[in-house]
Amino acid sequence: MAQHVNVVAAKVVIRSATAGLACCVSLLAAAQALTDPTRPPAAANAEAPAGEASAGPVLQSILLSPHRAEAIVDGKTVKVGDKVGEATVVKITESEVLLRNGRERQALKLFPNIEKQSGRGASTPQRINGGNKGKS
Repeated sequence: MAQHVNVVAAKVVIRSATAGLACCVSLLAAAQALTDPTRPPAAANAEAPAGEASAGPVLQSILLSPHRAEAIVDGKTVKVGDKVGEATVVKITESEVLLRNGRERQALKLFPNIEKQSGRGASTPQRINGGNKGKS
């Protein structure tokens, strides 16, 4: 009888271990299907087609404060006076970095496909009067 209990207990342990292993395998398979939400889109990782030259330096970020003006160009932090390739950084604004190479100037825009529009033509906010106090 004791042997029968040991055999039954061994079968229960084996079945539990098998079920646990199957559960782990299914969780691993599900985890592989998940994508990293912080990963850049595939287009950002795609290399330029063969034979197509790089468009030049790429402005990735601008860091402005009252005490500093820095930009990240091609993964490197630069400030006014630093070199980007053969060009020198001459100005950093909230939306672009201006480079000079001899007489040639190049503006690296943070958002090259977005044009800044003037405030003309925009509606002026209306002041809301808090009531008719003092008026008859």
